[in-house]
Amino acid sequence: MSTVQAQDLVIRAAEPGDDATALPMLRASLGKVDDPHYEAFLHWKHRENPFGVSPAWVALHDGVVVGYRTFLRWEFLTGEGRLLRAVRAVDTATDPAYRGLGIFRTLTLQGVAEMTLAGDGIVFNTPNDQSRPGYLKMGWSAARQLPVGVMPRGPRSLVSMLSSRVPAALWSEATEVGDDAGKALTDGDVVEGLLRHAPTSGVRTHRTPGYLAWRTSFGPLHYRLLLADEEDPSRGGVVFRLRRRGDAVEAAIVEQLVPDVRTGATLVRRVLGETGADYAIGLRTGRSAGLVPLPRQGPLLTTRPLAASPPSPRDWALTLGDVELF
Repeated sequence: MSTVQAQDLVIRAAEPGDDATALPMLRASLGKVDDPHYEAFLHWKHRENPFGVSPAWVALHDGVVVGYRTFLRWEFLTGEGRLLRAVRAVDTATDPAYRGLGIFRTLTLQGVAEMTLAGDGIVFNTPNDQSRPGYLKMGWSAARQLPVGVMPRGPRSLVSMLSSRVPAALWSEATEVGDDAGKALTDGDVVEGLLRHAPTSGVRTHRTPGYLAWRTSFGPLHYRLLLADEEDPSRGGVVFRLRRRGDAVEAAIVEQLVPDVRTGATLVRRVLGETGADYAIGLRTGRSAGLVPLPRQGPLLTTRPLAASPPSPRDWALTLGDVELF
């Protein structure tokens, strides 16, 4: 293996037949060998997304995938209401035996070049401290730290929150509070009522009925919808899921589709009271009713131009549903 050189690899766009060797490599490289949901999760993200199938690139050696890079398609609306096509830099892995050959950089820049020619507007992501320097060297820029807000259920819950500074579990805790969001958001009347309160300013996700149904549909994530009035969805609702973080259970508020601050804050308090979660967490952009700022704790949003210029840092209006999970 030590004799393999970068020029021995084939770099090209991924094809369906690559799954046979790509999936085992991804599982092994990313520590997903024992995850029973992993392949279905990838299919949901990259094949069922209403914004489009994810473009991906592979590095092959002797016909076997040894490197993989994919970008999740996304759509934003600008402050003026124009559609901005985007992709999010997401799943990537290199077979450990082939590290040191520049596969991550090669696949990423190949994808950037081809997506630019295809007319995709921008790429965005929230890389961790380990991967961020590599992205910055490839033309990414730090846009802004996304502002996190929290609401503890009470003083004891605040202690649990502050002592659980570890990554959150990927898969959700089950709860019967509210309605199954994946089912409820296929109801046209429910979606029509809630979308009356979709954000109308800033750079925000293009929330369509298809998007809301897809975003909440993956079963192991147990997304729930809590409505202000079960008989009248137009009075607003929140989408949330419970996830364990250390010894605490947090309620991730991924959407607040509410008519006013009071309704949003009341619904978040209801989520905490009815689920028993220690605290609620979300992003304080757009409507973030009831969430108190948590200074210097949010993920760092990075962007890169493709065929368009990224929005101004101050214009972003993202929710937790736009950045958690992917």
